[in-house]
Amino acid sequence: MEHIESIVARLEKLEFHVKLLAESLNHAENPTASLVVSFDWSSQDLNCAHDIFETFDNKMRESEKINWYDLEKEFGDKLNISYQGLKSVVLAFYRNGQWTEVCHAYASSFGNSVPLELKAIAQGTFR
Repeated sequence: MEHIESIVARLEKLEFHVKLLAESLNHAENPTASLVVSFDWSSQDLNCAHDIFETFDNKMRESEKINWYDLEKEFGDKLNISYQGLKSVVLAFYRNGQWTEVCHAYASSFGNSVPLELKAIAQGTFR
């Protein structure tokens, strides 16, 4: 029993350390790491997110008509990410130079109602 209590104490300490490290991450300088920590993703979750973006990248390259709600649905179904959370994913990948064409197309899909968080991506003025 003492051994289990020792393991639990070590895990609690590690969780605390990870929380502190997560708070120190700069989302602009380390967008993917910040995203993974904030969503409590595993490496498989991150790979799943990349796979979803790859699917939409392939659709764009093949000039398929895209319903962007499908992107939102994929993230909801596979990673339990809401529409609000998806905006964070798009920002993180765009900041990291990943899937930028998909991010831009998604942000632009809102027409005149682009969410504030994605406006700079849609307008091509993101820095």
